Amino acid sequence: CSRSRPVAMTDKIKLCQQFGIEIDESDWPVTGIPDAILADRGELLGCQIESLEKSFSTRIENTPPFRGDCKGIVERFFRTIQAVFKPFAPGVVSGTTIKKRGGKDYRLDAMLNIHEFTSIILSAILFHNRYHVLETYDRDIDMPADLPMTPLSLWNWGLQHRSGRLRMVPEDALRVSLLPRTQATISPLGLRVFGVYYTCQEILKMGWLHRGKDVSKPESVEVAYDPSVADMVYLLPRKNSAEYWVCGLTERSREFRGCSFWDVWLITKQQKVVVAEGKLVADREKRRVDELIDSKIKQAKAQVKAEGSSEASDRQRIAAIRGNRAKAKDEERKRAEPVTTSEPSTVPATVIPLSPGTDDYKYPDYIDELFKDD
Repeated sequence: CSRSRPVAMTDKIKLCQQFGIEIDESDWPVTGIPDAILADRGELLGCQIESLEKSFSTRIENTPPFRGDCKGIVERFFRTIQAVFKPFAPGVVSGTTIKKRGGKDYRLDAMLNIHEFTSIILSAILFHNRYHVLETYDRDIDMPADLPMTPLSLWNWGLQHRSGRLRMVPEDALRVSLLPRTQATISPLGLRVFGVYYTCQEILKMGWLHRGKDVSKPESVEVAYDPSVADMVYLLPRKNSAEYWVCGLTERSREFRGCSFWDVWLITKQQKVVVAEGKLVADREKRRVDELIDSKIKQAKAQVKAEGSSEASDRQRIAAIRGNRAKAKDEERKRAEPVTTSEPSTVPATVIPLSPGTDDYKYPDYIDELFKDD
């Protein structure tokens, strides 16, 4: 729903172009937000719709419980649109009785991807709006007899003679206002949302990432997010306002670039399991190390006790520390001596001079050349 509502209120030309369908404004003239929206009680109850009401002055009306007939044309359209492609599309849901009786699983016949399926739905909607004849439509008394009973013709006639003018609003602001929301916390690493860190220029200017006590920053803020894109979130600095700050991923969370929030939730869940398993192994090995340290200390104490306590005074024992240290170093040095060959090599090595010869700046001697016999 967070994606379908913005699509219903924004430009359809751009939407169709994404799926290779060329239309003009007259083919789908539905761009903007209405004065009121009618829906089931469970569909438009939430903070997103409250934001739409307060930011864009749209009235939300909900039907009574279990009264789908109050908007029957919408309920019926689900079956209407499916009737266009069901006879042709492979993998269509055919019910559970076939599977229970050992029939073929319809999921094995699926061949369409999301992009192809969406283009089919858009084509079906365009066909329905432009060419589907509403034979049983209840005409008003002032409707002309030659008015085609197609959804598009009735829509255009109603805008001129009834009501329903749509109000244009910024597309990005509308989309952000309809996104799901959650609470985020501020830390020195950035804005933390579902364990992922974000930042933006506004946060840096406000100094919210500083640890100083003199910095005034909120403990938590509200953010809007698109579940299909985890690369950015939208921080809402003030309540009941259309203002938002676009926050991008920090380097700390670079592993989530190009992911959706469904991917983020799955990855973080797997990471928590790995961390928990690692802690169990670390605790077990830590106990082994503690036992080893304890046994070594007990062994050293027993050895000192077996040798008997020294009769030397504390001053004498302290004075002997330097000698004992030198003795221990000498023993350690002997153990770490490098391995050498038993007999040195008798073959002389070729000596290569490292410095070049000195330059001679005397005049050249041509005497031998002059008196040389031809």
